[in-house]
Amino acid sequence: MIDLFRIVLPYVLLLYFVVKGIKSPLFFLGIPFLMFMRESIFFTNVKLFIIPGKLGLILGFIWLVLFWILFSIIRIYKKPDKMYNTLPLNELDYCIIGLLILTGLGLGTAIINNSLLTGVFKEFINLMSLFAGFFIIKNWASYYKPEVLEKFLLSLIVVNSIAAFLFILHQGLHFKIYLQHEYLKEIFNGQEVTRTMWFMPQLPFLSIAFCLIHMKKNPFVYSLLLAVNLIATVITYFRSFSIIIVCLFIIYSMLMGFKKGRLWLAVRNVLLYCLLGVLFLLVISKVFPTNIDFIINRFSELTNPQLARGPNDLNIRFTMSRNVISNIDEEKKIIGMGSVTEYQTYWAVLMKNALADMVWTGVIFRWGFVGLILFILLYIFSLFKAFILFMKSDGVVSDLALLVLLYLFSQIIESFIDWIFMSEHGYATGLWYFAILSLILGYKKSEISPDGDKVY
Repeated sequence: MIDLFRIVLPYVLLLYFVVKGIKSPLFFLGIPFLMFMRESIFFTNVKLFIIPGKLGLILGFIWLVLFWILFSIIRIYKKPDKMYNTLPLNELDYCIIGLLILTGLGLGTAIINNSLLTGVFKEFINLMSLFAGFFIIKNWASYYKPEVLEKFLLSLIVVNSIAAFLFILHQGLHFKIYLQHEYLKEIFNGQEVTRTMWFMPQLPFLSIAFCLIHMKKNPFVYSLLLAVNLIATVITYFRSFSIIIVCLFIIYSMLMGFKKGRLWLAVRNVLLYCLLGVLFLLVISKVFPTNIDFIINRFSELTNPQLARGPNDLNIRFTMSRNVISNIDEEKKIIGMGSVTEYQTYWAVLMKNALADMVWTGVIFRWGFVGLILFILLYIFSLFKAFILFMKSDGVVSDLALLVLLYLFSQIIESFIDWIFMSEHGYATGLWYFAILSLILGYKKSEISPDGDKVY
């Protein structure tokens, strides 16, 4: 039965986005996200979208472009309403354009400095897809009202919640849902504890933030989705993930209280969430006693080093990153090594190993310190713009701004323990949340409400 489920589920999800896409082509964008979620929803079984070999890493970008072209054709024939966003350039776009230029310069330096160019052009396309995807997604969503965009994001939350539920069954209750082997197995309190990132849900913090924001619209449904994503995130056993969850609840409470001008409300909500968090842990500890004891024990390692099973993870990450960066030629540290691969330099191999644990290693290696500055500016501008938009707008636009703002906070923390936007199978959609923010910054209020000029 479970074998049949593994085959049917990805095709059901694919069919959903195709059917929705026929009516509202924005939903075709969901298919590249299904490709990004890969093993967590068994999408590797849909061979049309997962082709091994030379296309490998750029396949997601190819399909993103193809569906965007399909969307453009449908738009021309259907002759939809005018754009709800005129796509004005803003600070976010300028940062991305700067990174595009750096990527082009990186290709040039790679060609000039190396006689063997194996893999260089393929890596260049992969890197370009990160920024081209930004503008494709922004353009794609610009023809739809924010309400449609919100429904699209909800569909991603539901898919991620399905993956989270399957992950709970597999890693929490030890049902054999996934066939891949976990990368770590331990015996704790006499029971086997497994850890993996191969098939864990890919959008846990987006799902948690979305459920928090929309809780009042349907308390039962969003409470259920929130609980599933919280449990799945906790039993990944990553301490940083649990810390991010706490930060999301605190930041959400503070922002809502600040917008309403009642900080006492924010403090009250933080205390309430603390109480509910304790109750939540007590309840799930009855269902997953070993799992909860294990994550608590992992936090104990921070204050009692003698309990640690190995060196501090963060120290290792910084050491690996420092090792890679220190071996980059001084003149190349400014704009980076570009699109070189393991065929041009051995340090590309070590960079990829370090990249999986800290995205900034890859940023400096590929785009140098200029690229690092541009990415930092991108995050700073995004945090500021999302906050202002959230404070000065209402309704769906305000909710979208808050969602991006919360997700930005989670990604900043996660960037020090993961490869986030430089995930090997997710370059094309890696900067999607910046694209959404850049889009909603340009919404005109006259297009979505009877009066006014802009939503902020």
